[in-house]
Amino acid sequence: MMSLLRNPRFTSLFNWVSQISAETLSKPQLPGHSRSFATRRTLDAEVSGEKRSGRPRNEIRKVAQVAMFDYFHHNRGLQFLVAESMSKNAPFFNDNLLKKLNGDFDADADADAGDDLVRSITRFLLFNPVNEFEPFLESLGLKPSEYSHLIPCDKMFLNEDAFLLENYHVFWNYGIDRKKMGKIFKEAREVFGYETGVLAAKIQAYEDLGFSKVFLSKVIVCSPSILIGDMNVEMAKVIGMLRTIGFGFDWVAENLSEEATYDWSSMHRCLRFLRDVFLDESELRELMKKQPRLVFESSGEWTLMLAGFETKLGSSSRSELSSLFQKLPEVPGLGKCVSNLRHCFLFLKEIEMEAAEIGKVLRVHSWWLCASRLKQTSTYLNILKCGKRRLCQVIQENPEEMKKWSIGLKVQPLPGSGVDFRESKAMKIQFLLDLGYKENSKEMERALKSFRGRGSELSKRFSFFVSLGLDEEVVKDMVRASPDVLTQASDVLETKVKYLVEELGYPLSALVAFPSCLKYTLEKMKLRFGMFAWLQARGKAGPKLAISSILVYSEKSFATRFVNRHPDGPKHFEELKKQLLCE
Repeated sequence: MMSLLRNPRFTSLFNWVSQISAETLSKPQLPGHSRSFATRRTLDAEVSGEKRSGRPRNEIRKVAQVAMFDYFHHNRGLQFLVAESMSKNAPFFNDNLLKKLNGDFDADADADAGDDLVRSITRFLLFNPVNEFEPFLESLGLKPSEYSHLIPCDKMFLNEDAFLLENYHVFWNYGIDRKKMGKIFKEAREVFGYETGVLAAKIQAYEDLGFSKVFLSKVIVCSPSILIGDMNVEMAKVIGMLRTIGFGFDWVAENLSEEATYDWSSMHRCLRFLRDVFLDESELRELMKKQPRLVFESSGEWTLMLAGFETKLGSSSRSELSSLFQKLPEVPGLGKCVSNLRHCFLFLKEIEMEAAEIGKVLRVHSWWLCASRLKQTSTYLNILKCGKRRLCQVIQENPEEMKKWSIGLKVQPLPGSGVDFRESKAMKIQFLLDLGYKENSKEMERALKSFRGRGSELSKRFSFFVSLGLDEEVVKDMVRASPDVLTQASDVLETKVKYLVEELGYPLSALVAFPSCLKYTLEKMKLRFGMFAWLQARGKAGPKLAISSILVYSEKSFATRFVNRHPDGPKHFEELKKQLLCE
């Protein structure tokens, strides 16, 4: 029954959750014909200031559109509708063309000069041919940044592409708006290259399954890939399953977004899973009416991921999973729900809660936790004025306390915990006295606020530094200089020290000189030192620098001083970030 949830994609949830964390347009410059100089002077004279009578910029654009239509239809021989669309629906192209003509288009020409202006622009285009794919693709609803890489390198004119306009007309005659064809071209460009009759036959094959023309028009825009290769059987299965549950074509079309792109095989997996969970069809139908996003948002991927998350935590029964889906809050986007749960999972892991307890908390309370975004762990430890152990205890006793800690809410410190709190404070005081602080002094009070955790934990972390071979007095100086080093668990400190000393080869004296280096995350250390090593290998960086010289800079300053030293530096820096996420 739950075979889908045993899919390998979900088998390493804990590792997966822990790991995850202006337009450029290049247009060809065409050599101008020698005769264009006379034409250029004529055009400049007509639009740049010799005749001014108050015509606004949008009228100049309309005149340019008339000239474009005249050129594309009469001179280039494009069909009326294509030429009209290219002239009216390509504002970026038209404005760039006017800029190239170097006219002053804030100035005006009088009404009698309009026809002369059209003829002048047309003459200019005759002697300076444009790449017709640019206005054509823009007229299909694409922005320059979306179509610049789609322009053929070996063609300038639309009629050089044997089947482009033929397939364009197939879509147009089928009722698909030109502005929506751009999405089809971007996602399934090859369908515009089908030979005569192929595209129409593929569409007809879907109609033969009983799909209406209106419905199929929308599906094609939402998932153009169904026209590539053989018939998309998964789509037919999805529609068939939804109809069996009680949903018709209109309901499906209503929940499909033309801004999205759908993977019907993923939607099919999601529907099969939901049917396994909800054996009662009427119950599933009510859920789908209330939460159609379970299947349609990201083609059901987030639903499967959420189910995998819960299954890994132990929620493997139908009743637990069905209860979760029925209680899902009206949070915009299931992706947001999964992200919030992931963030909560990492929070509980960072405060060192036992895995079994994490599973217990999330299994029972996922339905409201997915609507709440928690802050960073360090923020809670500071504001709540408690250590990790106390925080775990509070959450285990009443997980709904976390409702008070969501982003946007004011968080209040936790009340004192009686004897345990007093004992821990006494141990902290004794620890600080051993470091050389004077009792009841202002420095002592500030230090008590700086050192988080129980007194016994602070002593353990202090002992770790002594175990490295450092003198106790030296360690005391380090702690007084950078109290933050003792706010981390001993195993975290050990991992950082091993990386700096054993892997990078820095002496312990480097840590003594700059103890604050240990407050940086291991990921940040690996990212920055990895970038520096890459620069060294390419002769763009000198010998080993002090630890502080690598870590103290802000992200912007580090990029300026190091990353940008090499032309491929920014690219390699991003690759390093991705590698660290996957470790």
